[in-house]
Amino acid sequence: MPDRSEPLHRRFWATVTVLTALGLALRIAAAQGALWLDEAWSAWSAHEVATPLGVFAHFHHDNNHHLNTLWLQMVGISAPPLLQRAFSILCGTLAIPLAARIVGRRGGKAGIIAALLFAVSPLLVNYGSEARGYAPMLLALLAALYVTARWLDDPAARIPAIPLFLAVLLGMLSQLTFALGAAALCLWVAVSLFVRLPRGPAIAATLRFALPTALAGLGALALVFLPALGDGGFRFGSYTPFSWGDWLHGVSSMLTASGGGVIAIGAMFALLLAALAVRGQAPVTGIEGYFRFAIATLLVVPLLQIGNASIARYYLVSAIGVLALSAIAAATLLRRAGWPRGLALILLAAITLASLIADQSLIANQRGDPGNAIAAMMRRAPTGARVAIETSRATAVLAVAADQARYPLRISERPNPCPPARFLFLDQTGGSALPPQPERCGARYAEIATGKASNLSGTDWKLYERIP
Repeated sequence: MPDRSEPLHRRFWATVTVLTALGLALRIAAAQGALWLDEAWSAWSAHEVATPLGVFAHFHHDNNHHLNTLWLQMVGISAPPLLQRAFSILCGTLAIPLAARIVGRRGGKAGIIAALLFAVSPLLVNYGSEARGYAPMLLALLAALYVTARWLDDPAARIPAIPLFLAVLLGMLSQLTFALGAAALCLWVAVSLFVRLPRGPAIAATLRFALPTALAGLGALALVFLPALGDGGFRFGSYTPFSWGDWLHGVSSMLTASGGGVIAIGAMFALLLAALAVRGQAPVTGIEGYFRFAIATLLVVPLLQIGNASIARYYLVSAIGVLALSAIAAATLLRRAGWPRGLALILLAAITLASLIADQSLIANQRGDPGNAIAAMMRRAPTGARVAIETSRATAVLAVAADQARYPLRISERPNPCPPARFLFLDQTGGSALPPQPERCGARYAEIATGKASNLSGTDWKLYERIP
């Protein structure tokens, strides 16, 4: 039998509201500072294409997360960073009560624990507080899961075609990794129906569900890729071919960031093993079934040999599976007196504490806040300055930050950085350390400001001033 929603009472929603407020506060705190590399280029490109039509017709790049780009275009390139990130903050915050409602199908305790884990997870705090499409994508995926789970309670009822179509369309236009979550959703529906219904009705119901899902997905892909065919093609900022080492690094980064470190993810797996020992395997037709399939999407990257496999954010769909199953496992143990309840409380405390410590580090880091480079130049040259850069990727980062600070900044890029500018900005996304005192055009420079990327977002950079 499928799981069915049980009544969730006022105390449940009061607790979830408090946890949602905590999640909102963490996301606002993590959303300070100037836009980092990918955010800045999204804002710059949104400004360059000028119109909403241009977002679809002329911005053909993997950095274009369409709904987020439209938001950045609407608020403007000079808007405060907190406003530019507000769409993601809103979506990331709304995902907390929605996750509680979905996981709450397994009981009020499970829903409350899910709200806690979704609120404090460093992975979700980070991507729920930057101007990218990942938070809107996860919210759309949870919305699709919610309407699907309700329909599976009575598959003889009419398919919720319109809300399902909209959730899939908006999710795909938020970030294309939504496709992994949608694939897991279709697989869960098919398995659930074939377990519960005779073959003929199961096939018919699966096809009825797949139709609006496929139409929305294909429609989104057409909007993203077809305009690129006659406009120079689709482009990627960087691409690293698949390797097993990269994949293992990306998956391990996602897992540790989900709970705030190795201890936290160890505690999550301990919850899962203990719940398995106490209760046994949950049926695949329950909500746990979807989250297991979501975790299994980790295998899509090596199966299809997809590049850039070391990037943790590509596995966000799996991350929500880990968090949700951990919440259900903890609730299972809490319902048992004795050692299961005590173990659950200890492990939940460890996960929460580790997550909050990691959140504090994210908040302090601010993705390497390139706005500090502008502030350093403003202190030394209040009326404006010229800065030399050596990689074109730094252009949008400095230009957007200077525009937001209303600071007149001229940016000189090689091959013509001479005569030497007063300031030099060097950045990197990995590799050897940036030099302490570089020399350019016969002039030596001293470091005056620095930024360090977090494990999830940002770039390392240093700002130097010419030594007289």
